[in-house]
Amino acid sequence: MKIQKSARFGLIALLLAGSGVAGAADEASGSLGGDRFLAGDEVALTERVDGDAFVAGGRSEIDGLVGGDAVAAGGTVDIRGEIVEDLYAAGGDVRVEAIVRGNARVAGGTVFLERSTDIEGNATLAGGSVEQRGRIGGELRVFGGRVRLDGEVGGDVEAASEDIRIGPDARIAGRLVYQSPSPPQVADGAVIAGGMERRHRAWRGMAEDSGVGRVLVGVFRTLWFAGVVLTGILLLAVFPRFTREAAATVRSDALASLGLGAALLVAVPIVALMLFVTIIGIPLGIATLMGYGLLLMLGYLVAALAVGDWLLARTRPADAASAGWRMLFLLVALVAMALVRLLPWIGDVAVFVLFLAGLGAFALRSVRGYRGAAAPG
Repeated sequence: MKIQKSARFGLIALLLAGSGVAGAADEASGSLGGDRFLAGDEVALTERVDGDAFVAGGRSEIDGLVGGDAVAAGGTVDIRGEIVEDLYAAGGDVRVEAIVRGNARVAGGTVFLERSTDIEGNATLAGGSVEQRGRIGGELRVFGGRVRLDGEVGGDVEAASEDIRIGPDARIAGRLVYQSPSPPQVADGAVIAGGMERRHRAWRGMAEDSGVGRVLVGVFRTLWFAGVVLTGILLLAVFPRFTREAAATVRSDALASLGLGAALLVAVPIVALMLFVTIIGIPLGIATLMGYGLLLMLGYLVAALAVGDWLLARTRPADAASAGWRMLFLLVALVAMALVRLLPWIGDVAVFVLFLAGLGAFALRSVRGYRGAAAPG
């Protein structure tokens, strides 16, 4: 998404906080100008939207005409209808059977583009399993554990996967540039007009024009954002009290949270490396490093929740306990933090400090909760 579009969307989301909107206890919805916002456990946008559409939930669906961009995130995401500009979708299971007049960026555990899908611009697809059966008018960049291409692509294809298969209905107007241990399996009837080229060093160069490297950077950013959103939705639905108190700790114990967050950031990988010294400690070291990645995500999530809950309490205090509104304002906070990072130098520093406070607050609330549970009743 271009900077000007991100800035416009972030401004709209922040203005939504004070606009006249309505929502049930487990769902938040609102409109500002021609833009439409929905968040909750299960949300479906079926009416016409003249501007941008933003949908997030455990199950998210867009089925109608969207006059601007469509942004969707959730455990399960279904995209139908027509999108006049760009599509951004991320989730556990993402299915697209829509007309997209602009570009599409889709990431998920599984990504499936139905035969009826028609993307006029370029597409970037990423997931554990990616299957493309629809039409892509421009170039396609795809990254996944398993990739199957069985539709039309009007330009070049860049693919990185352990398993690439080209179906009999594939029609690729340009080249197929691939990164894989073995050549793609090409079915009879498939057409690759520009031929195939193997790229042996996909990790060389991560500049904006570095081919597969550009795909990997975009994939990582998309999956990180999707992971934070989906984890946040899950935690808000299952542990509403814990998330509320952890977010409040960022403000009530700011210095303690910041100090503990900085200590954890440095100490956990050191402890993991020390465990690798002995054979017995190797499994514990691996488990510690795996847990460290999850811990960092939870720290960033708590930081965003602190911002979102603060905004929600000051703009819509009556809805401060609503899971749907907290999900919506979590997304507002994540967009706001992304916009702050666009500021030279000071933006990254500000978000990093907030992240450290979120990391420490998560740990403090976890310890306090454990002590409370361990204390005799």
